[in-house]
Amino acid sequence: MKIKKMILILLIFNVALLFADPPATFDLRDVSGENYVTSVKNQQGGTCWTFGTMATMESNLLLTNAWEEAGETGEPNLAEYHLDWWNGFNQHFNEDLDPPTGNGLEVHQGGDYYVSTAYLSRCEGAVRDIDGQSYSSSPLRRSDTYHYFYPRDVNWYTISEELEGINIIKNQIMQEGAIATCICYDGAFMNNEYEHYQPASSSLDPNHSVTIIGWDDNRVTQAPQPGAWIVKNSWGTGWGYGGYFWISYYDKHSCKNYEMGAVSMYNVEPLQYENVYYHDYHGARDVKTEYSEAFNAFVTEYQEIIKAVNFFTATDDVNYSVKIYDSFENNELTDLLEEFSGNIEHRGLHTIDLENSVSLNGEEDFYVYVEFSSGGHTFDRTSDVPVLLGASYRTIVNSTANPNESYYRQNGVWYDFYNDNSIEYPQTGNFCIKALTDLDFETNTPPADLSGEVVQDNNVELNWSMASSSIRDFVGFKVYRDDEEIAEIEGFVPEYTDEALANCNYTYKVIAIYTDSQSEPSNEIEVDVVLPIPLDLTGIVINNNDVVLQWSPPGQNTTQESFNVYRNGEFINNNTTNFYFDISLESGNYEYYITALYDGYESNPSEPVEVTIINAINSQCGKINKLFSCYPNPFDPKTIISFSLEKRANVVIEIYNSKGQKVKTLVNTELAQGNHSYTWFGRDDLNKSVNSGIYFYKMKCENYISIKKVVKIK
Repeated sequence: MKIKKMILILLIFNVALLFADPPATFDLRDVSGENYVTSVKNQQGGTCWTFGTMATMESNLLLTNAWEEAGETGEPNLAEYHLDWWNGFNQHFNEDLDPPTGNGLEVHQGGDYYVSTAYLSRCEGAVRDIDGQSYSSSPLRRSDTYHYFYPRDVNWYTISEELEGINIIKNQIMQEGAIATCICYDGAFMNNEYEHYQPASSSLDPNHSVTIIGWDDNRVTQAPQPGAWIVKNSWGTGWGYGGYFWISYYDKHSCKNYEMGAVSMYNVEPLQYENVYYHDYHGARDVKTEYSEAFNAFVTEYQEIIKAVNFFTATDDVNYSVKIYDSFENNELTDLLEEFSGNIEHRGLHTIDLENSVSLNGEEDFYVYVEFSSGGHTFDRTSDVPVLLGASYRTIVNSTANPNESYYRQNGVWYDFYNDNSIEYPQTGNFCIKALTDLDFETNTPPADLSGEVVQDNNVELNWSMASSSIRDFVGFKVYRDDEEIAEIEGFVPEYTDEALANCNYTYKVIAIYTDSQSEPSNEIEVDVVLPIPLDLTGIVINNNDVVLQWSPPGQNTTQESFNVYRNGEFINNNTTNFYFDISLESGNYEYYITALYDGYESNPSEPVEVTIINAINSQCGKINKLFSCYPNPFDPKTIISFSLEKRANVVIEIYNSKGQKVKTLVNTELAQGNHSYTWFGRDDLNKSVNSGIYFYKMKCENYISIKKVVKIK
């Protein structure tokens, strides 16, 4: 099949070369039995211009066999509504605005081929129908799963009322496929044979986009002379001749309108570039005919290879010279990296491959210079957009520019285009010069510069670098701890936090995942997690045989959840405060230490403290009901009240002021036999801080009642 198509393409070229005039009739639907036109579609809203755009690209993909060679199945089918949503000229999205919404065209209500070409020139699309075709809601702007197709050239053609130049258009159709055009659709211009003719005397502007797929020089229409184009519409197969109709050669706008008459989008191929550098987000909106030399200044994001440039020519038969520089200092471009030159036959967008690719490091300045022999330089600016295809209104679409982005040369001196006040809407203009790059590394290159640090006590924060987030077959990352996979990250997120870890030494590495492979591991790193320990442990003996332990948390920003208390190497308590009462001890020596708990993991011990109990009394405490002296006393801002119970019972602890008025019920609950401690923070039942002075705390448990004094100070 591929050989057969190549033979047919060569045959078409030979016909154009052998005969000064193309054949009298031609139809892309039947070129020696082969069809190079995709199916008729049915548009919604004012989106005809998107269908005209994609129809010419689809035809070229069929004619060159590029669709099949890219591994796609079925006929070429590109997403018109992705262009409709993400062209950058509408109220849905304009990247030149912040926020990027609210200005410009209404979505689904018109556009033109300049809008299409701006979208294509910055490699926003085209994408396949199965990737981004959604009318009622916006499809994703970009996705690693999308397949992108890029027209390397977009030519604009016009013919005169006497049909001068018509053979150029015919030959282009034969060689490159269908051509987009425009008409003013009106019932007065269409006869019963679905033949359209708008006389030159009519003042109506074009309002509809369609696609020329052939011609018949002898077709008699309502025009004064015979000859008509065979045209594909986007109103479904139920209209016209299965979705097709005729336009007279002598129609006012078709192939004659300067802006929309005949547009060929060809040399369509799967997108070969990973990044596009530009300042002209909206493409060609105006032209400075007096400027022959211009350049745009860029800074690379990653380590990249400049593979091509694209630019707009404003007239036919233009000689160009392209140079890429590494430096611009003292008003001079220096350090030439690459240069090449050539000729462009027709006005429009053109992509030129570098003869020798230029490699650049990340965050490196570079400058793309273009000189034209005629026509001047096109530029983007805020513009009053005439919506020729699909709507009946004009609108302002805002563009933005910054100093030091675009420059032009006059009398041997470079000037910042930002300061050129001669243009309409000054300080919004940038020249239409773009650099198209690829990433300067193999697809399976591993992540690099892996680093890790302990954060929030027992979490390890990992970071690494990668050349780009826009690798089209890139999937994500895998993170390994001690050679075991602990996480799989989708998309370009070069960071990960390993949480809730125990005291230990850990080894980490990261692998990049691609569609059909994965990279070698990154550099390997070791991270020691040492859980912060409690500080400043002290122990004081009170009431002869009670020990009060106090300590400081590990730090102001630590995240411990509780503390474990150890006496003579044995666990005796877990609590969330930074003090503990160990009561009713026998005479002897005791060693205490404290550990902190983080997500269930225990820190190393604090520095120990030794306490000696001499002449212990009340050895039955814990087996009798008893209220102990609080600690500290006097206190500010809190004191600990401890007591023991001989058996399970309901306990009430109340605080009274010196007038005998109750200010706080500290405890009123049933507790088990043993020792207990509660903290009074010097506040009443309304949670208001009490005044300094003498207070009394009273314990009542069954028949046991005890009252002790405590002093609050400031």
